[in-house]
Amino acid sequence: MRIQALVLSGLFLVACGDTGDGVKVGGSGTGGGTSGTGAGTGAGGTGAGTGTGGGGQQQTCFDNDNDGVSTCLGDCNDNDPNVRPGGTETLNQIDEDCDGKVDNHIIGRDFDNDGANYGETDCNDDEPLVGPYAIEDGMNKVDDNCDGQVDEAPPTCEGGLTGGTAGDYAKAIGLCGFVTGSNFMAGNANARAVRTRFGDNFTPKAGAQMVLLSTGQARDMIDAATQNPQPGFEFNTTAPHPLWARPKCGNPTQPQAEDLTEISFNIQVPQNAKSFSFEFAFFSAEYPEFICTDYNDRFIAILESSGLDTTKLPMGQCKTGTTKPTCNISYDSMGQPVTINNGFFDVCDSYMGPNADGVMVSNTCTKPASLLARTGYDRTPVGSTLKVGGGTGWLRTTAPVTPGETIKLRFIILDEGDAQYDSSVLIDNFKWDIQAVTAPVTELPPIN
Repeated sequence: MRIQALVLSGLFLVACGDTGDGVKVGGSGTGGGTSGTGAGTGAGGTGAGTGTGGGGQQQTCFDNDNDGVSTCLGDCNDNDPNVRPGGTETLNQIDEDCDGKVDNHIIGRDFDNDGANYGETDCNDDEPLVGPYAIEDGMNKVDDNCDGQVDEAPPTCEGGLTGGTAGDYAKAIGLCGFVTGSNFMAGNANARAVRTRFGDNFTPKAGAQMVLLSTGQARDMIDAATQNPQPGFEFNTTAPHPLWARPKCGNPTQPQAEDLTEISFNIQVPQNAKSFSFEFAFFSAEYPEFICTDYNDRFIAILESSGLDTTKLPMGQCKTGTTKPTCNISYDSMGQPVTINNGFFDVCDSYMGPNADGVMVSNTCTKPASLLARTGYDRTPVGSTLKVGGGTGWLRTTAPVTPGETIKLRFIILDEGDAQYDSSVLIDNFKWDIQAVTAPVTELPPIN
């Protein structure tokens, strides 16, 4: 392609033509001619001709404001030399850089309303999902969090955590940054711990540490060979039940919460996050004698978030009369809370027989009880063939949130009916996600 331009007082005349066989350029022949005066020969014949353009395609370009950028190169206002592609935006309701937007890219201002000023901490003022309060996508080839890196791995914040502060518990589960408040809301200090393992087979799902909450002492048989969740350790504390949903069997009325342990986090949701997930494993010594009785110790994960649609959650999982939707987000496919009656309770010995009330009950366990080794829940009392408890194995809960909002996430474990027989929960691997979900879901995590 050859281009010839004639410049006359800001007027650009651009002539374009091919010189290949079969196309006339600058002459009556085909090929060999040039724009202007010339002669050419080619497969189509021989010819000569004069003139500008040589018969090529012409495009008229202007630069009336003499800013060095013609209308053919994107100047959106050829009467103002301050308006052109690459121009500097000022606060004047004029699109000075010709990008189709007004008053963006101004140092110190927040055009995309993502809470960060352009040129200071926001590296892309046109995209509200990009900024210092974002998480890195990891696969989109974009510097989402404006740290100068592209698609880097999530940060880690573990290492040497003692569990002395509630903030240690946030870091232990993988909540790095975005936490605006951490609190021990209830429970004895001995009922919670930051751990590197639980028993022989339960290790962190991410990083080197995880959280253990218990209605008794947060330890295993590695810590103390005498550890026994049945009959367990009683702190003998009583509190109103934080969120009771009627179980499929057992107590039909709301009981008090006994020996409740709770940790709570206030969290600023990243500007591009639409959901989060965490993993947990629940253990209880109420199994199997107290299946479908009043003694349904529970693990509850209560989320306060505008991203929750209460109409999409099972009955009884949400509080009423709250300013922001407040719901338990961990339950099985039948809407049952996490207890020994939950459909996920299958790390145990299968059982069919009478419960403590003499009612015939059954539970089929699909995972070997040997996984419970040295957790304490694998003990077999003298004179019995039944282990003192069982568990769920690792599960993953995913829940929706609204980008940029402040949420509260509460992890709670409690006894129901009385303070006897302990239950525990491991929590780890908190993750943000840019993918939206319509409602909370708890399921088996993928196999790594």
